[in-house]
Amino acid sequence: MKLDDYLKDVKTMAVSGHIRPDGDCIGSVLGVYNYIRKTHSDIQIIPYLEPVPGDFLFLPGVDKLKRANKFDTTNYDLFVACDCGDISRLGDSGVYFTNAVKTICIDHHETSGHFADINYVFPEASSTCELIGEIIDNDKIDRDIAECLYTGIVTDTGCFQYNSTHRSTMEFAGELMEKGIDYSFIVDHVFYERSEKQFRMLGVAINNAELFDGGKVIGSYVTLDQMKKYDAAPKNMEGVVSTLRSVSGVVVAFFMYPTENGEYKVSARGADDTVDLSKLAAEFGGGGHKRAAGFSLDGDDPKAMVSMLAEKVAPAFEEK
Repeated sequence: MKLDDYLKDVKTMAVSGHIRPDGDCIGSVLGVYNYIRKTHSDIQIIPYLEPVPGDFLFLPGVDKLKRANKFDTTNYDLFVACDCGDISRLGDSGVYFTNAVKTICIDHHETSGHFADINYVFPEASSTCELIGEIIDNDKIDRDIAECLYTGIVTDTGCFQYNSTHRSTMEFAGELMEKGIDYSFIVDHVFYERSEKQFRMLGVAINNAELFDGGKVIGSYVTLDQMKKYDAAPKNMEGVVSTLRSVSGVVVAFFMYPTENGEYKVSARGADDTVDLSKLAAEFGGGGHKRAAGFSLDGDDPKAMVSMLAEKVAPAFEEK
């Protein structure tokens, strides 16, 4: 598949990704946006996403992102869904998908529902950004496009640590590096720099952490009161679950925090394939991959919800 083959007669286009966007979602959406702007200037393209975490505000085109209006009746000639397994995960942008003349989904989630007219879905891929690289003309990738795609790849591979990283991933990342991007800045900024609020929230999460199953599972949370104490927002929770997962002996990590709609957003990470976190997430209406997934829970007792999740995965360790 080549994206350019589907752009004939397209005059208006929208591109979006999943709710609560992460690096791969943001990078893929902006990668497509910048590519279309560069190679098809006659196409009017609008990128839609929910507010992005501060770590990604350096990406080219981020200032062009718009919030979707679920009551908007605009009919786009083409809608491209990036890093999204089903229409519900598009959030308010789903209205543009439904009304579009033609739809494309580019995704690598295990739970992807192949819900578009054209589906370019490969769960074994490292990231949606790597898949974007497969369907666009790489000779036309400039620094802006490369910066977006490289960011998405390094975030979804844990800086090339996860087993979804393949030779093709490294080769494409190398090609992007040759476009003149500041790859060391991207890695440092996305993975290692922390704001004071992120640092405070990490401390709270560590203090609230509890180990289960002989130290194989760790779970933690922050409460609304704790967030208010440090004037913290959801964007300040980035990286917490990965830090919890890094504890020696831990195979599965859970971390949750309250959202504005009263639910708790749960992030789950795994060290190996003992627990298929994508299946667990699907039980609660979420999605993701075997070793990285997310979903939401209703409730007002996060400590009890962490214990519930630990009980859900306990049988996997009994079988081992």
